[in-house]
Amino acid sequence: MRLPYINPQRLELRRRVPALGLMALYAYLAFHAFSGSQGLLSWISYSDEAKVLEARLEVQQAHHAKLKSRVKALSSGSLDLDALEIAARRDLFVSGPNEITIWLDH
Repeated sequence: MRLPYINPQRLELRRRVPALGLMALYAYLAFHAFSGSQGLLSWISYSDEAKVLEARLEVQQAHHAKLKSRVKALSSGSLDLDALEIAARRDLFVSGPNEITIWLDH
């Protein structure tokens, strides 16, 4: 019985194909680990964006606290008549018939 001829170059290529496939897979995974949507570069930009959003949150919280104090001043439990009068004149344009209102911008 005669054995088939095996080309040594083809045999060498068959041995290297799995290694080349793994190297290609590793290169693909490494590329996406750095520049993919969840990669290292994206996480750096997410970190910068988080800092900006935290600063905006602080500004919004300060604005919320200011509005909350205005609401508390105008609530029926602790009604500040001066604050109510100023708010009515400013927001509703309420004034007496013989009054002249001069607004100063602060």
